[in-house]
Amino acid sequence: MRETVVCTTIAIVCGLSAAVLAGMQPRGSDGIVLDPGALVLRHFSPGDEHHYQIPLAEGEFARVVVEQKGVDVVVQVRDADDEDIDEFQTDVSPQGEEDVEVVAAKAGTYTMTIVAAEGAIEPGLYTIRLDTRRPSTGTDRVVQESRSLRTSALRLERTARFDEARPLFERALSLADDVLDYDDAYVAMLNFDLGDNALERQDDAAAHAFYRRAVATFDRLWGPDRPYPSMTRARLALLQLRAGQPQNAEDLLRPALAALERSLGEDHPWFVNGLVTLASVRNDAGDREEAEAIGRRALSALERIHQTGTILEATLLNTLGDLSRQRNDLDVADRLFQRSLDIAEKVQGRDTYLVSWGLQNLGVIARERKDYANAQMYYARALAIRERLVRADHPDIAGLLNNLAIVYHSMGDDAKALDTHFRALRLWEKAVGPNARMTLLSVGNIARTYASQGDVANALAFQQRADAILETQMVLALEAGSERQKLAFMRSIAERTDRTISLHLHQAPGNPDAAALASLVLLQRKGRVQDAMTDLFAAVRQRVADADDRLLMDRLNDTTAQLAKLVLDRPNTAGGQSGALSIARLEARKEQLEATLSEHSAEFRVQTRPVTLEAVQNAIPDDAALIEFAVFRPFNPKAERNAEAYSPPHYAAYVIRKRALPVGVDLGAVADINPLIGRFRSAVRDADSKVKGPARALDERIMQPLRAALDRAARLLISPDGDLNLVPFEALLDRQGQYLIERYATSYLTSGRDLLRMQVSRAVPGRPVIVADPLFGEPVGASKLYFSPLSGSAAEGRDIKALFPDATLLTGGRATKASLAQLKAPRILHIASHGFFLNVGEPAAAAQNPLLRSGLALAGGNVTQRDGILTALEASGLDLWGTKLVTLSACDTGVGEIQNSEGVYGLRRAFVLAGAETLVMSLWPVSDYITRDAMVGYYGRLREGIGRGDALRIAKFEILKRSNRQHPYYWAGFIQSGEWANLDGRR
Repeated sequence: MRETVVCTTIAIVCGLSAAVLAGMQPRGSDGIVLDPGALVLRHFSPGDEHHYQIPLAEGEFARVVVEQKGVDVVVQVRDADDEDIDEFQTDVSPQGEEDVEVVAAKAGTYTMTIVAAEGAIEPGLYTIRLDTRRPSTGTDRVVQESRSLRTSALRLERTARFDEARPLFERALSLADDVLDYDDAYVAMLNFDLGDNALERQDDAAAHAFYRRAVATFDRLWGPDRPYPSMTRARLALLQLRAGQPQNAEDLLRPALAALERSLGEDHPWFVNGLVTLASVRNDAGDREEAEAIGRRALSALERIHQTGTILEATLLNTLGDLSRQRNDLDVADRLFQRSLDIAEKVQGRDTYLVSWGLQNLGVIARERKDYANAQMYYARALAIRERLVRADHPDIAGLLNNLAIVYHSMGDDAKALDTHFRALRLWEKAVGPNARMTLLSVGNIARTYASQGDVANALAFQQRADAILETQMVLALEAGSERQKLAFMRSIAERTDRTISLHLHQAPGNPDAAALASLVLLQRKGRVQDAMTDLFAAVRQRVADADDRLLMDRLNDTTAQLAKLVLDRPNTAGGQSGALSIARLEARKEQLEATLSEHSAEFRVQTRPVTLEAVQNAIPDDAALIEFAVFRPFNPKAERNAEAYSPPHYAAYVIRKRALPVGVDLGAVADINPLIGRFRSAVRDADSKVKGPARALDERIMQPLRAALDRAARLLISPDGDLNLVPFEALLDRQGQYLIERYATSYLTSGRDLLRMQVSRAVPGRPVIVADPLFGEPVGASKLYFSPLSGSAAEGRDIKALFPDATLLTGGRATKASLAQLKAPRILHIASHGFFLNVGEPAAAAQNPLLRSGLALAGGNVTQRDGILTALEASGLDLWGTKLVTLSACDTGVGEIQNSEGVYGLRRAFVLAGAETLVMSLWPVSDYITRDAMVGYYGRLREGIGRGDALRIAKFEILKRSNRQHPYYWAGFIQSGEWANLDGRR
């Protein structure tokens, strides 16, 4: 009778019967002999090795099944001569089966060793049983040979011998294809392996083909959410990133990463591998903040699963080092890059591809430190490695050539620099195409080199090409993703705009082509994210018949409402760490919904014509002048380092007329002009202040340099930037002592590109809606915000109702947030109430998002701020597509957080996103009685058919004519933004 080996702990915990433990027989120190029908259940901890033996006759086949119960294991197989022949890890999750198949080439004892899979850190259980013993077939023997070849290839790859591994993989696949079905899982895994091999050899086309074949089979066998198909998609995302398509990469990667987290957990090497790719994707898209957060998360996971000192860590350290370099933290970047190089050399050897990346990155740091000798040394060594490993026209060769060219330029050899840049450009054009990210890099560097030589013609030619490439990339980048991701991308390309404006204003001020290019760039890029989000919401509303899209929009609106409740609720229910975590979760959910809606809108968004300077000029009336203000950093192309090339920001202005060449002016440093803006704004907000001095001083800096270009213009279309967004230009005073309002009609635009959108027809609007004198109520207990009654607004609402009898008037307890949420594009929406904007750090400001820190008070605003305040974020979800006019007759409705090149983030932006054609809003608090006079006068002129802009100007004039109301405080607080035509669309 055989002895039974009992694992006491497992028997006690699991209540095992003797039958379960039967068949476990020790044979010396070599392990346990597996007998047919026996089931062995054992506890396993990482670091353990469990050995099992099977005596086999020559030609005999055995199948052993290992069922994992909470721990992922690898099964290693050795033959009768104690030689490694196979390694099994088909199921990479802690739950699942490993089917181990062995064919005995000769009679003897075959050994299986159970070891922990890479990254496994938690103990668990497994069962092992000998499932089958029988004579082997021809197919069994062929598959055995294939598996042995695969095992040998995988071991070669662990020491970076990818070229040697390739033919073994290919032979293994050929053998498997001969005897197995096309849809066999093992065949799919071989294709996955060959994809990985091609990826490491930088043969992206081959990698793509292998991964596509693999994922098709995986999907048919298991569906898309299992680890192997998810990981294959993560690899395909990496290929998209290497091809210069970060948005396509992210579209593939996000769902794959979510599936990996669900199936494997966040501490599995495959999930961490996906995080490393995602960090690179976000870095490539210019979202450095998220890239850093993802990278740090991945690094923490590697430490938890004891995977430091691995190639995965080396790859991640390169990304984190690049993020530090972009922050100009060269010491940290140097340490991270050096650590990555040390790991790569230790694990793979001194002449591998990953080593070349480490050398290239260290070369960048040396160049940034102006250590050109070491930079050349690093680049030369990296180039030698790559030229040996890949073909001479590989795009990664171009990357090194680009860096060498920069060193040559820094050393004063521009001829050699240009020659090397053009070699790199030719390689990139061939490898990734004319509009890829790396092609843009090369074209931009060539433009910079020519500009540093004073060769304006060539510099302009290549700058034009660079900006055209960037426009193509912007279209792709802004089609999908959340608003935050879009803003991050636009911030990442801001330097390109700086270069174009600087080329005109500083290197070629008299060149009309340079002026036209700078004007075009501003027209294309200012407010671009607002346009993208406006198009998104408009497209969804135009397809309200689509139940799925309507449901997504409802979810987004519900999420923003929940955010508002958390942010504006009482401190005892929304404050503290739990409140902050809830806000963060809801903001993350909102971002995901925005991204999904963006993807859907791209499917049905009509193709719009490209923005051109000519198209905008044709949309400008004959008597009007468009003024595009911009904040830019003057760029010196002769500087050796980017950190030294950009000066502190300046204001620029471009005057664009229908039948004239654009005129651009550098208005001077932001640091000099912003204090003038501050003094002017303080003066106009105080009726007792002396305003003419500050009004004249600011006018002299920002308007006087433009007046020659404004000759004979009667209307100004002003697209401000920076702090100029909060300036009432009509209150500026010229040299003749006239306010600007006395010489010009004025309308405000986010960008001159708005003129093109004004030409697009919108939905037929409904009846006007007037909201006035909400019943704020009295606060119960502590309140973050308090709103006093506005008795004058009740009369204001009644007077406007008399002018527009078909309007719906909501006052008192009817002036609710719920009523506004139900609106369907009223022709006019007039809201007379309190508005607010909270700066970060104020007691009630619980969120970073400025659209959650601004809003309008409605009925119940003092009693329950959750339901009595319409935040700007919620306002952006209103259905106003087709609304001709929104008037925010409240305090500070035009203020908010300024985003350079994107306007003011607050109520102003929210109602544009909601779809309003025209906004009238305030820049400071004015009494409700003065506001009533201005608004009644304004609507009276609108009723007569006067334009939305001119009617407001006339109403202001009527106040200005009064001897006790001449100070701009009384008449300049309200501004009109957007379409200035009358309510029937006639200008």
